[in-house]
Amino acid sequence: MIFLIIFGVGLAMTALAFLIGELFDLGDFGDSGDSLGADTPSPLSSRIIFVFMTAFGGFGFIGQSAGWPLPLSILFAVGGGLAVAGGTFFLIVLPMARQQGSTSLKGEDLIDLVGEVIDDIPQGGVGRVAIVPPGTGARVSRPARAQNGAHIPPGTAVRVVHVGPGSITVTPAEYFSSNPPTPGRQDRN
Repeated sequence: MIFLIIFGVGLAMTALAFLIGELFDLGDFGDSGDSLGADTPSPLSSRIIFVFMTAFGGFGFIGQSAGWPLPLSILFAVGGGLAVAGGTFFLIVLPMARQQGSTSLKGEDLIDLVGEVIDDIPQGGVGRVAIVPPGTGARVSRPARAQNGAHIPPGTAVRVVHVGPGSITVTPAEYFSSNPPTPGRQDRN
């Protein structure tokens, strides 16, 4: 009977955690940083603990219903709980967090990166540039102005020289041929 209670409490708490978003970080023992410095979820977050509780209760109940001795039912419950919670973390939560985090960039992360004009930058006006920051795999686009105010047609490779409020400033990439990019930066089109 105790396994069934643990299952019910775990299921209710899991549903509640997913519905209201981490129960205001109850039970979250810190996030770890990824290669971009963005936060990634912890395997000790409340939702993973509640998934473990649910699976623990369910697997324990199955072992108890099969007539297994209590120590064997507990061992089966722990193994099942770890498998389900681990699968939830590594196959669902972590990939979703990485995808979400892949497009959260600071403005200074864009400086010196090469992108492509996707919407015409008119003389003295604003167009749009697409950039693939290294390590993200995500194509992001930003409103852009030409550094010298000149027209830059779509398809032109450009380098970000400044990030300002509301737009980035770019210059055609060939103007940088004598100035290599900042160390650690990669050119991506």
